[in-house]
Amino acid sequence: MGFISLARGALRELARDPVLFLPKLVSTTLYIPPYLVLVRSSVEAAKNPLLSQGLLGAEAPALLALFALAPLWIFIDSMYPELVRQRSETGKLGFRAAARHVLGRFPKILAVTAILLAIGLAAMLPFAALAALGVVFASLPLIALGALGLAAAVFVLGIAFYFTPTSIVIGEGSVLGSLREGYALSRANFGPVFWLTLLSFALLLAGFYAEGAFSALGEAGFVAGRYLGAVVTVYLYVLNPSAYLEVRKPGAAARQE
Repeated sequence: MGFISLARGALRELARDPVLFLPKLVSTTLYIPPYLVLVRSSVEAAKNPLLSQGLLGAEAPALLALFALAPLWIFIDSMYPELVRQRSETGKLGFRAAARHVLGRFPKILAVTAILLAIGLAAMLPFAALAALGVVFASLPLIALGALGLAAAVFVLGIAFYFTPTSIVIGEGSVLGSLREGYALSRANFGPVFWLTLLSFALLLAGFYAEGAFSALGEAGFVAGRYLGAVVTVYLYVLNPSAYLEVRKPGAAARQE
């Protein structure tokens, strides 16, 4: 599995089928209105702290909307591995077929999502507590250690479970089987997965920075930043299952670079 060829292949796939951006753009569009409510409330509270309590009435429905939309967000994102598989095997894209496939595995997808979230929180909590202590006692070394620990924990988990979100969608295993397969594939292809994870984190950080820069331009910039982030995310959503399909080919381990 060649890291460079996979990265380029995902770009070519999106250039050939830009319709792949559509599902993520739809979910992003649904999320923008409640996010805007929260942004406006934050701006108003920063201007006049005395209004903070009164703004809770506007923020509560927005937060509820975000939580209510979370399953839809997970559902739409989970369509990408199946869409990439379709494109790889048939040369065509079927959004309805992908949606039906995800719907059939959605309880397992939610279970894997919850497990990965729990593992992530358990791994990051000690370092978050360390950073918090650093803030309380104004200790830069503690803050730095906590921040570095958080980054390292997220990166290591990103490598270990890089393939798990794709495995639960287009693999044939159970919840635990997908967790095991994801870890086994990452371990067997550590070199390429390391670079794929590093690329993913670099792009996400760049996208996050760009979103912040756009947000400084006002609400229009905030909206533009969200869509820019969605575009970056779609690239990663195509890259991950492309790598998964590659490493599952017979003899892939012997060919990895």
